Amino acid sequence: MINICFLNSTKTWGGGEKWHYEASTYMHKNGHNVIVVTNNKSALFQKITKTDIPCINLKINNLSFLNPIKINKLSRILKENKIDCIVINISEDLKLGGLAAKKAGVKRIIYRRGSASAIKNSLLNRFYFKNIITDVLTNSEATKLSVLENNKKLFPKDSIKIIYNAIDCSSNIIEKSKTSETVYYKRASDEVILTSLGRLEYEKNHQFLIYLSKELKNRNIKHKILIGGEGSLKENLIKLSKQLNVQDEVKFLGFIDDSKKFLMTGDIFVHPSLWEGFGYVLAEASLCYKPVIAFNTTSIPEIIINNKSGYVVELNNIKKVANKVQLLASNSKLRNDLGRFGFEYINSNFNNSFIYNQMEEYLAPDNKTNKISALLITYNEENNICDIIENLSFAHEIIVIDSFSTDKTEELAKKYKHITFIKREFKNYTDQKSYALSLAKNNWILFLDADERISSPLKNEIISTVNIPFPSAAYFMYRIFMYEGKKINFSGTQRDKNYRLFQKSKVKFDPDLIVHETLLVNGSVGILKNKLLHYSYDSYKAYKVKMLRYGKMKAQEDFAKNKKATPFHLYLKPIGKFIEHYIIKLGVLDGIKGMIICYLYALSTRKRYTYLKQLHNGEQK
Repeated sequence: MINICFLNSTKTWGGGEKWHYEASTYMHKNGHNVIVVTNNKSALFQKITKTDIPCINLKINNLSFLNPIKINKLSRILKENKIDCIVINISEDLKLGGLAAKKAGVKRIIYRRGSASAIKNSLLNRFYFKNIITDVLTNSEATKLSVLENNKKLFPKDSIKIIYNAIDCSSNIIEKSKTSETVYYKRASDEVILTSLGRLEYEKNHQFLIYLSKELKNRNIKHKILIGGEGSLKENLIKLSKQLNVQDEVKFLGFIDDSKKFLMTGDIFVHPSLWEGFGYVLAEASLCYKPVIAFNTTSIPEIIINNKSGYVVELNNIKKVANKVQLLASNSKLRNDLGRFGFEYINSNFNNSFIYNQMEEYLAPDNKTNKISALLITYNEENNICDIIENLSFAHEIIVIDSFSTDKTEELAKKYKHITFIKREFKNYTDQKSYALSLAKNNWILFLDADERISSPLKNEIISTVNIPFPSAAYFMYRIFMYEGKKINFSGTQRDKNYRLFQKSKVKFDPDLIVHETLLVNGSVGILKNKLLHYSYDSYKAYKVKMLRYGKMKAQEDFAKNKKATPFHLYLKPIGKFIEHYIIKLGVLDGIKGMIICYLYALSTRKRYTYLKQLHNGEQK
């Protein structure tokens, strides 16, 4: 655990502010002590104050570093919070924050640079990079090169770290965007929709889109160009579109709150930016399965793969961009192929589930976090697989052992390139889980079912637990039982707990049990305070099928031990099981759902002994 400060006083919202928000919330959720220093008029301030992260107001301008009162104020804040590391985004913040952090004795002063424009070789910059900054963090290879473009000796190259911006690749976000109301409806079937998103400022080069529209109109290509964003050049751009007589083809939609909804509206995403530190919107467009046309400049070729996820053309070449638009407008299969490759590429290289782990290891290198392997066994879990993989994003390794699912489990899981997905025949739970355990690279194991979810408090407790000096060999987790979306409080679920977190070196699964598999633990056992959410069944049918399957497998276990099914087991024990859960374990207090759950416990018991009798009579194999 470290004490970390994120300093960003920019009032507007952009890629740097998005990064500071996501980085601070992630580090906070992972148990680090985080403070954010920003302007109370900023978009970042508005977002941070909706979390429980301490947020401190500080107004900074380009000359604030000459104000000893502000330097002392920020230095005092850093000292009081015992800050180990400060991350600073823009030059005016760096000039003030760097001096204050140095005065406060902060060990790491990180300049997080998101722009690929070259740094001036000025006396002031040379002073800061030599005497104040300890580390430089960049978001692309192009941004890293820009740091030293004007002075190769400005800063040690080995101390410049590249961590790409994390992209939320959650499939449910994309699916929601596909079905949400569009921002524009085509006027004709042969009309092609181009989208572009960004601040209406010089470097974003939006006038190119207006000239592009003129070129497409001259070629008689029906089109609309939808431009999202606000900025100082908006009125000039609108005026230019009227001068070129394309005001009907070019639409300015203003600030876009839901970028993915906007991107899903278009057929092609065109990005005319002159330079990018890291083009968030390029990645988001690919994530929405859209082919991208952009210029061969700065970091853009790191995000868009030419001829595979889109086209990277020479800067400001109207004819070539128009040719690509014309090609894509007439070929929906090509658009789909490029979009599909783009989605896979972004998911493989910028998925937040592993980028955040890289970021934490960089910001807290002395944290000495023990690595966790998360294990799952699955069969027909298309409704759960994406959510559970994303829920386990803090794990250092995710292994899925699938029993040849017949639904979309495999297809959905393989979209996450950082996981290991293996198909293996299912014999029984103990065999399958033992196999999964044998593949884990790390000593700490988090073994969940696909219908279980970890809350933020539980995640923090897990991370803290695996890093305490003398941990137990294994930990129980109590579960909150959810049936058809509602919490079940009784029916025997109130004391429902399982081993879910344990050390691989100190456990093994009991080979004599094939259902309700049990860990044999060599060492002490603990219980975590926070509970696991168990979304057990979303329908009566699914619950019944699973309970009957458990009953059948318990019969196989009994048969291997030469147990017999008597009339007592066949008739009285199911009744006793119902009474146990409904009366003794208070299922009656769960209402109708409690009665259903208790009935299925009884039915599973009946199935167990009926099947056991059939096994002894040779009626079943």
